[in-house]
Amino acid sequence: MAEMRQLIRRLGLAADGAFHPAVALGRSGVLLYLSTFPFGHNAALKNLAMLLMLAALGWLAARRRLPVDWRSPVLLGVGGLVLAFALTSAVGIEPADSFDELRKQFLPGLLGLLLIPALFGEAGQLRLLLGVLAGAFLLRAGLTFGELLHYFPDLDAGRAEGAFIKGFSLDAGFYIPVILALWLLGGRWRWLAPAGLLLVLADMLLAQSRTPLVAAALGGVLMLVVLRRWRVLVVLCVLAAVGIGGMLLKQPQLAERLGSTFNPATYAQAFDTRNYRGNDGLAARMPIWAGVLEIGAARPWTGYGFGWKKLATVAVDAGYVARWGRIEHDAFAAEQAAYFAQPASTVNPHNLYLQLYFESGVLGLLAYGGLVFILAWQAWRLIGRRQVLPGVIGGLLLAYLADHLVLGLSNGLPIGLGPSLALVALLETARRHEGKA
Repeated sequence: MAEMRQLIRRLGLAADGAFHPAVALGRSGVLLYLSTFPFGHNAALKNLAMLLMLAALGWLAARRRLPVDWRSPVLLGVGGLVLAFALTSAVGIEPADSFDELRKQFLPGLLGLLLIPALFGEAGQLRLLLGVLAGAFLLRAGLTFGELLHYFPDLDAGRAEGAFIKGFSLDAGFYIPVILALWLLGGRWRWLAPAGLLLVLADMLLAQSRTPLVAAALGGVLMLVVLRRWRVLVVLCVLAAVGIGGMLLKQPQLAERLGSTFNPATYAQAFDTRNYRGNDGLAARMPIWAGVLEIGAARPWTGYGFGWKKLATVAVDAGYVARWGRIEHDAFAAEQAAYFAQPASTVNPHNLYLQLYFESGVLGLLAYGGLVFILAWQAWRLIGRRQVLPGVIGGLLLAYLADHLVLGLSNGLPIGLGPSLALVALLETARRHEGKA
């Protein structure tokens, strides 16, 4: 009981050294929410965390204990993006549904973006956030590895049916920079970082990921290069080479699948739409992307409103599916008609930039590009300060952005989903408190 009281007191200890229940409430909500990110089917826990954060935000604001830098470039960039999405949703189709999707995607992250810089400004507190993010994902990585072993050697069935395997490689892009940051910052648990990275790499290879693996590698290398951590880069490359080499020798089909990413014939076949031959790779995405471009061209400036699940409805109701279906002897058009006629929850643009174009048009793309530029600028500025913790967090954000932009070519995971705004909150915290780090 005494330990519990001590923990609560530490959670509620404010910058002035006094205990404040609102601070304890806010920190508890943030930590609970960060720990739930890697897992699905935990809506009750996420809702509880969000209620704690909302209550803390109101309480702190009423007591004037919620310092917010409204001139922050980071907050202005995020606010501009949300405003652009709101405006395009207001003039799109089904505005009520669009605003509901906007709320679900952004509200929790915005709460964290306001609370984290106010409640986790000290270096030890930032390390705690990194540890919670990394620890939760490494638990997911361990469960994923166990699930892959359960399905082995039928890995295709594992990818289709596994509860922890689904989406693992996409989520890894958020967390690999966090694990690298813990490695670079050192401490007693530093050795867990390389072991954890090898576990994540093994999961991604067994799940036969391609674009996520390339994107994560580019992001990790960029982070280590800009921070000039050459020794860690060499060690990581050696560990990755040994791990990948050993696994590919035992599973030649993995080498064949991964090798197709670097095979020019893959791209030649994909862009030869007149002789369309679908597979599970890039060629299968071409009818989808062409269809989204055609549908989006009807509302190029503001799109159809936030939320991609209305894509199938638009394709059917506006007559695109019927028109594609009437085209004879055209496998490409037939694939478009078949894909966009599926249930709304299945029809996905499979491209971040086309998703933004469909949802919010050119206006949304410009706002999104502006936010990415601001985040990269602020991250680079922190790296240039030559302070260890702010520099590492700046490198973390650059790695995330690199992974995010590459991964966006084949998957739509916009900023606002997952822990993306939590990573942005780390950047804002380091920016605001960089002189104290």
